Amino acid sequence: MFMYNNNLPRWTRAGDIRRLACRAATTEAIEDELVGEDAQRWRSSVQRLHDLGFDEEEAEKILRKAFGWAGQGYWRKSKVKEIPSDGQVDSVVSFLTEDLRLKEADITKAVKKFPEVFGLDVESQMKANVEKLKKDWKMTDKVIPNVVKRQPQVLGYNVDCEGNCMGECNRCWIRL
Repeated sequence: MFMYNNNLPRWTRAGDIRRLACRAATTEAIEDELVGEDAQRWRSSVQRLHDLGFDEEEAEKILRKAFGWAGQGYWRKSKVKEIPSDGQVDSVVSFLTEDLRLKEADITKAVKKFPEVFGLDVESQMKANVEKLKKDWKMTDKVIPNVVKRQPQVLGYNVDCEGNCMGECNRCWIRL
């Protein structure tokens, strides 16, 4: 079924209109729920992602997944509608560029594969996972950036079932 709408391209599928309306409603819903300092932190995080090369819509989508506003596949309700703390996005970008020596293009690809990376704590999780790669998996500082480029989810692994499945496969070291 095709519909005509003055605000959209000449002929648009009805499903496209529903998707556009849903996307707009989600962004508006977040903006309606946030006030004051929370709204400012959200906007500054969107701007930081925009500076990395993401358009505003992509940046919003990444932040929604990273902070539990959409898709609970990784978080499993442990993070629900949180707001990025001051400098949280910057600290993750800093870790990826300075500690792992990833280029901006590599960071963009990694974030597209694993947007939840911005919701992780750099000290307690990311650095600990890099140390685990060095210690348990015998990886060198030269190899680790390539592993993160290929499989950025490794920065968020926090379950090691050691073959006795716990049902947290999207967070488990067994996937490496």
